[in-house]
Amino acid sequence: MLVLGAATFLYGNVLTCGGPGSGVRSVGGQCVGVTDGSYVYHDDFHRIQELITKENDRVAGLTDRHVVRVALLSTFTFGDVSPMDPGRIRRALEGAYTAQMRANHTRRLGDSKPALQLYLANTGSRQEHWEPVVDDLVAMTEDEENPLVAVVGMAVSIESTQEMATRMSRHGIPMVSTSATADGLEHGSIDGLVRAAPSNTEMVRALRRYLDGLEEPARATLVYDSTEPDLFTTTLRDAYQTHLGGYMEGHPQEYAGTTVGDTPRAGLFDTVTLNVCASETDTVFFAGRAPDLWEFVASLESRGCSDDPLRVLFATIGLTAMDDEDAMGMLRDSNITLVYASGIDPRWGDPKAGEDAPPHYGHFTEAFDEYVGDEGGSAFNNGYALVHHDALAVVARAVRMTNGMDLGDRPPRAEDVLAQLMLVNTAHEVPAGGGTLNYSDEHGGEAVGRYVPVVELPMEGERPAADPYVIGGTGP
Repeated sequence: MLVLGAATFLYGNVLTCGGPGSGVRSVGGQCVGVTDGSYVYHDDFHRIQELITKENDRVAGLTDRHVVRVALLSTFTFGDVSPMDPGRIRRALEGAYTAQMRANHTRRLGDSKPALQLYLANTGSRQEHWEPVVDDLVAMTEDEENPLVAVVGMAVSIESTQEMATRMSRHGIPMVSTSATADGLEHGSIDGLVRAAPSNTEMVRALRRYLDGLEEPARATLVYDSTEPDLFTTTLRDAYQTHLGGYMEGHPQEYAGTTVGDTPRAGLFDTVTLNVCASETDTVFFAGRAPDLWEFVASLESRGCSDDPLRVLFATIGLTAMDDEDAMGMLRDSNITLVYASGIDPRWGDPKAGEDAPPHYGHFTEAFDEYVGDEGGSAFNNGYALVHHDALAVVARAVRMTNGMDLGDRPPRAEDVLAQLMLVNTAHEVPAGGGTLNYSDEHGGEAVGRYVPVVELPMEGERPAADPYVIGGTGP
């Protein structure tokens, strides 16, 4: 009876989540682990995971080249409170798949050997089950024939992201983060971790360029989330104070924000809104998460000083709110301009964008349409397709650079790819969708060459702002 009970407990957790060999098991009521795509984490992912599985199976049958694995580490299941949602993760999967197909079927990202398989690693709805999943990834690096050579993803700027990146760094696994923008989550602090997205500091530098170009100097109030620990909000606040402190006139306004994924409580910003009006400033630097931002904007809608225009500055990978007529109507009716530094400008796809768009952005969208399907520009608005494509493109470049190493007749391993990561520059720059990316110790893992557009909502005009900020270029 004891043996039967133990077997039922152990195998029940596996059978609940796809059965033996799926790589996924039930932990805390969620299916977490690492899959080749055949176990579908969410109904919205059926089609894209089928495409990923099909390509992985095709690559597994190749006999003329080595095959290596790359894992997309993220939150693929969702609870009532989650930092991610199915819409953003679906775009993340589509972007990563686009890069996988470009790497395996074209020479846009370098030699097509070795071939890449894309594995999907779920850490749980709030990354609470990251430890056993990272253990699985570490074990995969030891496979002699089909090793895991890199990890992309790690999309949320919270402590568990820092912890799992530190753990993988100790095991020599190269990592390219996607939408985790908090300062400190890069090679300068964690060996082997580079970015595909701009950091908070780089986005604030882009906002500095925007403010410096205004006809009238901005008079700003800082509104910040005082809840700790939250790497995103604390480093964004620090970046505002460091780079935009000269614009601040009003007293800083703190609020007790939501934790990642929580619903903001009613009346959260009543006092802050009154103080912003009384300060007679015309600009707010907002250091909080997106749900709190929209709660703040809703509070400002009924502010007593609504006759005076107000701009609110923010930093984000991308916003889906531009597709929300109610949200855009709220901004117009309340005399508010939302100005955000971003990982993408939805107007980059305009044929007239010219040099104001990254030089290879069109190649990315064309590949997305070919491999995923043409869904129009809205597929790119939240930025997740682009940044996940670019992260895997960086890995593909580093993997193919190992072809110049004397590896004998074995596939490259994680340590070989890691040795190339800070050499992804000069002759080995990456023609990514967000810019021509390169990495070096000098810049500590930042994506030099990455465009950081500043977008105003409601949006005026079809062309992106001229002379966009580019990481590593001239600027503040």
